[in-house]
Order: sequence, then C-alpha cells, then structure tokens
Amino acid sequence: MTAVAAAATLGACTAVPGLTSSTAAALSHGPARLGAPAPVVDCRVTKCVALTFDDGPTQYTAAILDVLERQHAVATFFLIGPHALQYRKDVLRQQRDGDAIGDHTVTHSHLTRLPAARIDYELETAAGQIASVTGHRPTLFRPPFGAWNAKVRAAAGAEGLSVVMWNVSAKDWKYHNPHLIEQRVLARVRPGAIIVLHDRYATTPPAVPHIIDALKARGYVLITVPQMFATAGGLQPGFVYHHGPSPT
Repeated sequence: MTAVAAAATLGACTAVPGLTSSTAAALSHGPARLGAPAPVVDCRVTKCVALTFDDGPTQYTAAILDVLERQHAVATFFLIGPHALQYRKDVLRQQRDGDAIGDHTVTHSHLTRLPAARIDYELETAAGQIASVTGHRPTLFRPPFGAWNAKVRAAAGAEGLSVVMWNVSAKDWKYHNPHLIEQRVLARVRPGAIIVLHDRYATTPPAVPHIIDALKARGYVLITVPQMFATAGGLQPGFVYHHGPSPT
C-alpha cells in the first residue's frame, strides 16, 4: 500500500475537481483551529501533495510555521521525542494549525541495525514524549534515514503507527541551497506525492514559500498525510506508504 501527497492553488479551490464549495472555502481560509474537523479532499480526483518535515522541532521550525500560516498551507511533521519536549510551543502551534504530527524516534537511530527491544523503545518512548505535549499519541511514524524492515514494521504496527515514507526528496540534508532545494522538489513532484524536507537546516525555510507558490500555481492542493487517505480507506498501522492516491 502507499501514501499520498498534494498541493494546489488555494485561491482557486472552487475550480479544483473533487472539492466541494465548503471544502474549498475551508482550505482557502488557512490552517484549521484545534478541534476543528479537517477539510475532506478526495485525492483520487484532486491533485494532492503533502509536504512533510523530519527531525524537528528545532530553532528553524517556527520560520516554517510562519510560512505555512501566511500561505494558508498545512504539513506533516515527524518529531524527535526529546525535541518535542524542548520546543513545546512549536508543537502546540503545529497542532493548533491543523498540521499532522508523527513519530520520528528518540535518538534518530538507524533502526534496522537495532534489536527489536530497542526499536520498541525508540517508537514507544518518542510517542509518549509527543503525547505529553499534544495530549494525543501519534498514529504516523517515519523511520530515520527511511530505513525499515520487517522488525520495524512489526514494532510500528504494535504501537498503532502507520509507516509513512516519501517519493519526492529535496535532499536538503545534502544541498544547502534554497534555490536548488526548490528546483529538486518541483522537478519531481507528481499528483499524490509525499515530499520529504527537514526543519533542522537553515537553508530549508527560505525554499518553502517558493515551493508552495509553485505547487499552487500548478493546481495542487496541499494537505496532510492523513487527509490524503481520508477517502481511500485511511492509514493502517504497520503498513508502509510511499505516496498517496492520485487522479486516474
């Protein structure tokens, strides 16, 4: 099975196939407030894309949240447990804005090299740390370095976590150049894409507004990973998703 990603011109949402007028209005008015239901988008008929950010929160997360709020966009953040405790304000801001929050372990270790008990510790402890801030245990998990195997899948499933990978990478961990980060994303994005970025590098936030503008100009709707799958059976614990549904 796979996961979804998408982005679109929010100012013209009423013209996007698969969007009701009420959903279009909700998307165009920006981030949802805490407790408000997320707009439903059918990515089987709408061009969707999901921006995701790993390794945070850090000192650069607030700048990314500023951009998302200003440009009426949402994203999915995969948090390192101790970072969530250190940057509680940013985590609560993500939650308030309607962003999705996932588990990215405690120590960012290469999980396939660890024994099962240590994998369990990494996932369960990080989930508890995140829940201590948000009040909710995450249901999404991204393995550090994208490294997973049967043991990792089993541990995720036991913890109630879906394994969310990606199919578009800016390699912003390697290329510390905002323009190149933007170019790499836009050259690879397709309907249903899940884009991986990181909120741990100073050169990533400057690229984000340009990425969002370009995706909207191409007719994409930016939504969270759970929103992508809302009309396609949802996300299942222990399953691995690389991209989401897309129009046929």
